[in-house]
Amino acid sequence: MKAFTISALVAILAAFAQAAPTPDPAQVDARQFRAQLTFEGATPDAFYNLSVPTDGSVFTINNPLIISHIKSEGGATCTISGTEGSSTTLVGATTVDVGPPQPQASGSCLAL
Repeated sequence: MKAFTISALVAILAAFAQAAPTPDPAQVDARQFRAQLTFEGATPDAFYNLSVPTDGSVFTINNPLIISHIKSEGGATCTISGTEGSSTTLVGATTVDVGPPQPQASGSCLAL
């Protein structure tokens, strides 16, 4: 009797697993929180913004502007790597100095 109960339970769980819909990757990506980062140069008009994934994947930054500060709107922990070896980590809503100032090459973020 015990074997029948276990077999029936496994069969029911398998049926539920097959009935669960597979999420559309485009919909999952659309729901994924994205970190909002501002890369600031030496003057107020020298900056650019990036909206980046927060799933831990590495993203590439293709902008030659020399960056002095990086600002995060919050909701993620990000580490940004510069072209000359800098590593800048931002946790939550903050502005962090890049030292020494340099173009940025790549980064990754995780949602908090």
